[in-house]
Amino acid sequence: MSRRLEAVGLSVEVPDGWEAEIDTGAGEQSAGVVMGMMPRLHMANFALPEVRGDFGSGATERMRRGEIFLCLLEEDPAMAETRLYASGTVPRFVADDFNPHQMQRPIAGHSGAQAFFHIRSETPTGTAKPIRAFVTYVVVGDHLGRAAVLGQINNIVGSLRFD
Repeated sequence: MSRRLEAVGLSVEVPDGWEAEIDTGAGEQSAGVVMGMMPRLHMANFALPEVRGDFGSGATERMRRGEIFLCLLEEDPAMAETRLYASGTVPRFVADDFNPHQMQRPIAGHSGAQAFFHIRSETPTGTAKPIRAFVTYVVVGDHLGRAAVLGQINNIVGSLRFD
């Protein structure tokens, strides 16, 4: 059984035993001023700490084998038309996408994967235009066991919906 979580133009299926939160994130800091508060989704199959960085700092350090942390961050809409965000499809992950060197901060035994994509919107003339840019960042608590949790990760990512 699962439940659907919806907020800030995002929705996702949250499996039983998982925690999830959609908010506007910590935002980027420039000269001590928080800028660009954009939607973010944090999900985990373990208890999420109250305070977390956008990419899960504060949570990923606590992870153990079999545990998964997933975040989806919306980026500046201007990024939607850049090469990095060229993919117009929500990612599906494979075991080779995960690498200990993909971690924001290396943690022994952990492995991370990142994917960038955009969401299109139909214009009044019927053409599609990239309007929202996203990064998906996933951390698994056991690099060697990453293949065993891919189904859970891809089911969640596949359930994402965007308004």
